[in-house]
Amino acid sequence: MAQASEQPSAQAGAVTALVWLIGLAVFINYIDRGTLGIAAPRLKDDLGLTATQYGLAASAFFWVYAPGQLVAGWLVGRTNAGWLLAAGLGLWGLATALTGLANGLIALVLLRLLLAVGEAVTFPALFKLIVDHVDAARQGAANAALSIGLALGPAFGTLAGGLLLASLGWRWLFGVVGIATLLWLLPWIITIKRLPPAAVHTGATGDGPTYLQILVTRAALSLSLSQVCWGFGLYFLVTWLPLWLVEVRHYSLQNMAWIGALAFAAQAVAALIGGQVNDVLLRRGLAPGPVRRFGAMAGTLMTALGLAGIPLSQSQGALITALLLAGFGIGIMHVCVNMIAQMFAGPTAVGKWTGIQNGFGNIAGIVNPLITGAIIDATGSYNAAFALAAGAPLIALFSLAVLVPKVEPLDWAAHR
Repeated sequence: MAQASEQPSAQAGAVTALVWLIGLAVFINYIDRGTLGIAAPRLKDDLGLTATQYGLAASAFFWVYAPGQLVAGWLVGRTNAGWLLAAGLGLWGLATALTGLANGLIALVLLRLLLAVGEAVTFPALFKLIVDHVDAARQGAANAALSIGLALGPAFGTLAGGLLLASLGWRWLFGVVGIATLLWLLPWIITIKRLPPAAVHTGATGDGPTYLQILVTRAALSLSLSQVCWGFGLYFLVTWLPLWLVEVRHYSLQNMAWIGALAFAAQAVAALIGGQVNDVLLRRGLAPGPVRRFGAMAGTLMTALGLAGIPLSQSQGALITALLLAGFGIGIMHVCVNMIAQMFAGPTAVGKWTGIQNGFGNIAGIVNPLITGAIIDATGSYNAAFALAAGAPLIALFSLAVLVPKVEPLDWAAHR
């Protein structure tokens, strides 16, 4: 009897550990992909890159990452999502470490492509794990952990990475980050082995919808449009904010690290608050669809206002306020949009849905660095780039308010 009572407790502990490690995986993911932006003030000059060439290197990651979401969404329906994530993280940790050896634009681009192959599995695998293992009443907290990791990754990466950059240089920065990434694998492997056999399944979804059936729904198309436009602002901050702070506002690398981290720290706080508030409101009887839609809309508007305020700030206090507003909006938007996607998709479609939505969303990662680099080289200014980054989330706001249909689980049988 004692063993029988201990088994559910051990399984519950494994699920709790799973939630924490999901947040940590996203935290690591965004440190690794954002390290290029942190290293840019030194790397760009050392490798003799123009703004356009740096934008090309930053964009290269998304050439593979965006379409890779579709492959990953297919894979999580046919493999163990936990082991798939472990393989992906091992690959991207190695790619990050090797970037410290890059000697020019071509090597940098190739290593960014390898990084993208590893990271592409992340969100389809994590969404599948959340849907499979976390009950509905705790999914707000699970998605908050994911969104907090997404925010704290750039925050910690900008702060610690900026300080490492100032003291050790950009090559050591990539090496340290890459090696530290691989340490996550040990607790992850232990945790997924402890999950109950019924939960650690292949996720076979033969009765689920096809990619085409998902793609033709108004819900998937409109939510993907929202993610593209919202992501345009996010990737602008991740890719260009450190350079802008150093080149335009003339901050030292140390001060850039502290100030640049603020937006992402605010994002983490907002994700935590957003997830907890969502769960509280649902426990009080409010319908989840309207709660999540309103949260996503509010976050999108804050993101746009914050991005517009950054270049207009005339003092450090005003700059910090604008960064905090943008970060807070991104945090709320991300956690709410994730939950909307999971509601629409359901267990049988969540892997493929995430592949489609993130695939479209990361088009912003391809386009923004290229456009922004070209604008800076052509005008010698960041102003037009900031205006574009602030305007794109307003399109996302329109999509969430008007184009996204009623937020509720879709009947996939009716879409066949």
